Amino acid sequence: MNDLGQAKCRNCKVYITDIAIEKVPFVEYHGFDEDKNKIMQELAKNVLILSKEENDSNEVAITCDLGTVNPLEQFGISLGTEHEVNILADTLSNHIIVSQESVAVVVLHNHPSTQTFSLQDIQFYLEYPMLKVIVVVSNQGTVHYMMRDKNYDYKKAFQLFRECIADLRRNSPVKEQYLAALSFLAKCSEVGLYYR
Repeated sequence: MNDLGQAKCRNCKVYITDIAIEKVPFVEYHGFDEDKNKIMQELAKNVLILSKEENDSNEVAITCDLGTVNPLEQFGISLGTEHEVNILADTLSNHIIVSQESVAVVVLHNHPSTQTFSLQDIQFYLEYPMLKVIVVVSNQGTVHYMMRDKNYDYKKAFQLFRECIADLRRNSPVKEQYLAALSFLAKCSEVGLYYR
């Protein structure tokens, strides 16, 4: 019965179960081959395992370089709170992100609620052009991702972001922030971002 209550509350923290970890889907990422897609699935499962076992089902981020021989062997881990994770606080994650000139870096993190990307996630992705893909895995195992397409336009992307947050104030309610993020995601293909 508790699981049913958790499922109905979209803004509430959902505790990770073994079933959620097992059901993380195999996603065919735009432009990735089957081997990279399998690696991404394993990394997404690892995010949930780490969150469940080491961080009370709160946010956890894994940062890796897909250009390495085996990205599953070396990746940065950042532990966060129920509502945020500072990816750059982890030394290895920070090193991977700031030392890359190519677009092979991947950041995966979980959301304790069942929501998709937050405004903070979107802004982080836009600010670090070396990130190939950013992934959100809900604590129920759902996967959302965003990546730059060949038509990506940095200036137009930031312009769209500014338009979507124009009506927000510093302390706008979480629901308004989430709706602004959804507005950005609905239009992001116009600036060369691929969202699924």
